[in-house]
Amino acid sequence: MMHYNSCQLNEAQKAVLKYAPKYNHILTEKQIFMLKNQENTIVYLTLKSDEAYWFFIKECNRNQLIGFAKQNQTWIHKVIELSSIRTFC
Repeated sequence: MMHYNSCQLNEAQKAVLKYAPKYNHILTEKQIFMLKNQENTIVYLTLKSDEAYWFFIKECNRNQLIGFAKQNQTWIHKVIELSSIRTFC
C-alpha cells in the first residue's frame, strides 16, 4: 500500500470527510456511468463487499477507478473495479 500525504485540505474539507453522506444523496450502480472520465474528484463509495469510504479519483478507465481511499486519517492507493461499486455519492 502506498500512502498519499501531499493532499492539503482546509478545516471545512476535513470536517466533511469525517461523515458518510445521507441516504438521499446516494446514487446506485445504475448511475456508475457518471463516474467515468472523472479525475481529481472525491466521492463516497460503498462496495458490494460492504466496505465504504471516501475515494479520491485520480483517473477512471473503462472498468476501474484509480486513486486513493481514505482509511482513518491516511489515503491509501487503490484500484476499484466499477462492477464492485454498490452506491456512491
